[in-house]
Amino acid sequence: MATANYDLTLRDGWQFHRGSASLDDRRPNLYTSTKAGYRLGHIEWFLEKNDWTEVELPHDWLAGVMVSPDGDSSCGYKPHEEGWYHLHLTLPDEPVESAELIFDGVMGKSTVYVNGILAGRNFSGYNRFAFQVGDFLKPGEDNLIVVHADARHWEGWWYEGAGIYRPVTLRLRQYSRFVHEKCFLRGEFADGTWHAAADLGIDEPDGLQVKAVLTDADGLTVAEAACTADETLSLRLPIANPALWSPDQPYLYRMTCTLTRDGAVIDTVSANIGLRTIQWSANDRMRINGVPTVVQGICCHQDHGGVGVAVTPEVMEYRIRLLKKQGINAYRCAHHAPAPELLEICDRLGMLVLAENRHFDLTAETLSQIDDLVTLCRNHPSVFLYSIFNEEPLQSTVRGRRMAKKLREHIRRLDTTRPVTAAMSAGVLTESNVSDEMDVVGINYCLKEYPEAHVRLPEKPILGTENCPTFATRGVCRTDEQAQVFAGYGDEWARFAESMAETLSNVEENVWISGSFPWSGFDYFGEPAPHPWPSVSSHWGIMDMCGFEKDTAGYLRAWYRKELTAHLLPHWNHEAGEEVRVCVFTNGERAELSLNGRVIGESAVEKRRAEWKVAFEPGVLQVRVTRGGEIVTDEVRTAGDAVQLTMEDATPSSDGRQRILNLAVTDENGTIVPWYDGRVMVKVEEGRVYGVSNGDPRSHEVGFHGSVKLFSGRAQIITSQDARLSLSCGKLIVKMQ
Repeated sequence: MATANYDLTLRDGWQFHRGSASLDDRRPNLYTSTKAGYRLGHIEWFLEKNDWTEVELPHDWLAGVMVSPDGDSSCGYKPHEEGWYHLHLTLPDEPVESAELIFDGVMGKSTVYVNGILAGRNFSGYNRFAFQVGDFLKPGEDNLIVVHADARHWEGWWYEGAGIYRPVTLRLRQYSRFVHEKCFLRGEFADGTWHAAADLGIDEPDGLQVKAVLTDADGLTVAEAACTADETLSLRLPIANPALWSPDQPYLYRMTCTLTRDGAVIDTVSANIGLRTIQWSANDRMRINGVPTVVQGICCHQDHGGVGVAVTPEVMEYRIRLLKKQGINAYRCAHHAPAPELLEICDRLGMLVLAENRHFDLTAETLSQIDDLVTLCRNHPSVFLYSIFNEEPLQSTVRGRRMAKKLREHIRRLDTTRPVTAAMSAGVLTESNVSDEMDVVGINYCLKEYPEAHVRLPEKPILGTENCPTFATRGVCRTDEQAQVFAGYGDEWARFAESMAETLSNVEENVWISGSFPWSGFDYFGEPAPHPWPSVSSHWGIMDMCGFEKDTAGYLRAWYRKELTAHLLPHWNHEAGEEVRVCVFTNGERAELSLNGRVIGESAVEKRRAEWKVAFEPGVLQVRVTRGGEIVTDEVRTAGDAVQLTMEDATPSSDGRQRILNLAVTDENGTIVPWYDGRVMVKVEEGRVYGVSNGDPRSHEVGFHGSVKLFSGRAQIITSQDARLSLSCGKLIVKMQ
């Protein structure tokens, strides 16, 4: 009989119990419950005495839990809890030799049982982990997997979610197999020639053969090689006429290595290969393939409106595409290891990734988490930098320096192709600190310390790893402290930092600054600074939690985009005769403002903006921006009465399980009505709704209960791919786009 050799994605059929679970530890079961196979006590008791709800993965149970003013503001006024999952799994009647149960992410401390046997424990919600469970499985029979997710203890000071929030895979193989965590596939430039390089780890390789094949973007074979297998094996495939990878042109090859015995495939490992060189300089820009490149980054938490941290590839790609539109070329995972799917998307779309470790210590658990981070990231051309921490109290001390050196050396054991940094919020100028051990000096805020840091460490590149957190609320043109909303003019920011204009002009003027990572790409749940309740999410995103642009997105775009761009604000619905502050964000040289066809102002552009005071009259306000011989225009229109509700499918592709549906209320001409905040009734005729959101940082609605409230005329619904919805909103006409 053939040995089991396949992957199972364990996505459907999970049962979930929120809170502590009842376990049968009564005598005489107490004695038995301490033994392998009975660690959950009486299994029938465990299954019958607890309430279970069927869920599918990824799952963040905290996304549907109500907020309370008694909760902690950092996590969005939600509780820290524990929960339990179980899954019945019937396997084919085939012998099982090796079986890895792989969790891409379980928030909190997790304990995993397979058929009542303790498979293992993991102590962080931010790392990928796996347990060998081949000896615990029962071929041809029902198998029970149980996961205890304990999210009662904080690892971060933001909304972290709870539960199995990333995919779970059961990988069944023979004893002879690739050790995937020991396989390093990449592009390599040596002696003037590009190669596809594969360093492979193989268990029980006797009598086996390895074949490596490189295919181009069209699937055509461009190189291949074969050899006898060994426990450690290195292959180099030369590439003629190589096509290079960069954020602007993310060309990908595919390298596939197969392990065979007598011609039969035993195991396969593959990865996208991007051919790119990255050189860092202490006195000039970073260079990608020899081309000077400013790191035009952004920091992002991993949660999304309505679904929390249970973010699918469809939502990840939706977000990355939105960031690319702003001219962003680098994504900082703040403050977490990236999901494998996110890295694949960034490889394909051309987004550099700064991958970050969550914890700063030298425990076996943290070193294991770094191993998980590096072995995942090193096979992705998008990853260009590792960060060992964010804003640690020991960063300015000799103790911190010694710890940082050991962590950097630990990373170097697994990957010598990428530099290491740390996101330091202080201490970079002290006599002996973490920056002394880093390849790249990463500084959060502290812009005034950059020049002295450059003098102190003249051989090291300097990078702004977190910068210019700017307050803004979508659709708002007047700051109202009482209402806890912010205008989008870009001149209100956290006072522990510097403004976007000051930060990005410094980067532009000083080529020895490698770039910056503004905070943040999207609003995120929790950390509702500077306002506490009723605000429950941040105000710092250039986009809200749904990915709808704020005006500050236009400001960042004016700094980041090379193409001539202009964004005119605010919206054009005001009181007759009211004096309105009008602004254009642009990378042009001069701006001309017209109202209803007549020119009312002209201005030079300074620090990417021009401004006027304009007495409101309804109609069309337009700006015309010039740069050399180039011209670009933008306009805002007075919205009439709300007439129609539109629904746009913003899903990047139809290959996944979810759809992203963006709602907007418009007048008869299609102009969004910025003041409209009615409620949309949603009837699900087929499929399901995973979450709804409107981007309002003060919204206390959680979960889906048959409707979604609009904010500044917009909202979002995330559904299954097969969903059919009926929408209604008063007397508005519903129009699908």
